[in-house]
Amino acid sequence: MKFNSLFPYLSALLPIASSGALIAHYPLDTDASDASGNGYNGAVVGGTVNFGQAGANANTGSSAAFPDNGHIDVPFNSALNPSSFTVTLWANASSTGGFASPITSRDDVNAGVSTHGFILYNDNGGNWSFWTGDGNPGWDTMPGGPVTTNTWTHIALTFDAGTDTKSIWIDGSLASTETAAAQYSPNGTVQFEDLHIGSGADDGNSFFFSGNIDDVSIWDEALDQATIQFIRDNGVAAIPEPTSLGLLALASLGLMRRRRG
Repeated sequence: MKFNSLFPYLSALLPIASSGALIAHYPLDTDASDASGNGYNGAVVGGTVNFGQAGANANTGSSAAFPDNGHIDVPFNSALNPSSFTVTLWANASSTGGFASPITSRDDVNAGVSTHGFILYNDNGGNWSFWTGDGNPGWDTMPGGPVTTNTWTHIALTFDAGTDTKSIWIDGSLASTETAAAQYSPNGTVQFEDLHIGSGADDGNSFFFSGNIDDVSIWDEALDQATIQFIRDNGVAAIPEPTSLGLLALASLGLMRRRRG
């Protein structure tokens, strides 16, 4: 194959060359298994989760519906709570009002002594809201814009520990960002709380999300906009393995040298 014929594929991969490692991926097609191969599998508890529902788009497979107090718990692991992170998912809320959480990994120590971890809310004002614990009492909150019910919305939460930058992305566009010291202290700093999909609080037994969730992922760095948009458009499973990407880049360099020779 000539280099010219490889160029479109290499160009398509360039925007995602700096992607971090995928920690966990929950397609939510048929169960709560982690498709990353890392083994961070979840389990349905508390009620009903209906898998096999219509997904966000053709690239994400099926979704899971959360009609009652049923939710998914993933046992605590420090790998799910890195110092820098990205969380991506599709959410389709059936209602607004109150606080409803599509995903939560938090530790509110002794009901307010200190807070740790992250929360995504469909909040009591009908807005997407990204909360982080900073190790002090109270939560650092960030607005993400209004929730449109019965509509699929792609959401990405990012935190870059190197720059202390926290951001929320809605449908691939930056909705809000802030750079400030001490915005995030991971769950696991004091106590070790499970990750919850479809509910919130430390124990997962409140702040239940009503609607559908699809294609959840957790990464170990703050992904850039191009990568977030690639995930939105193509699905988490379409991200190439870093090793494959590196080999492809090396192969392209070799082909270029041959052509020059």
